[in-house]
Amino acid sequence: MYLYNISIISEESVHQEIVSWIKENLLSSTNFNPRFLEMLNSPHEGVTYCIQIQVSSEEDIAQFQQDHLSHLQHEISSNYKDKAFIFDSTMKYL
Repeated sequence: MYLYNISIISEESVHQEIVSWIKENLLSSTNFNPRFLEMLNSPHEGVTYCIQIQVSSEEDIAQFQQDHLSHLQHEISSNYKDKAFIFDSTMKYL
């Protein structure tokens, strides 16, 4: 079992726009049952959000990346350059 995490770190000035886009375009369009969280006490400036999915295989992660991560990356790089960035990580349950 795997946990796939996408972290989005944004400036205060744009974080609500990004949250709206994620809710309207990513969370509502997938069958992966993502969890959307705000990180509290982040060591980073600005606001940090996480999108997490729990999947049974690395192939599921690859499918999610293909279907959804590329759209999120495009949205961030096109509309929030230098105001937000994302990174992802994969963890395996022990």
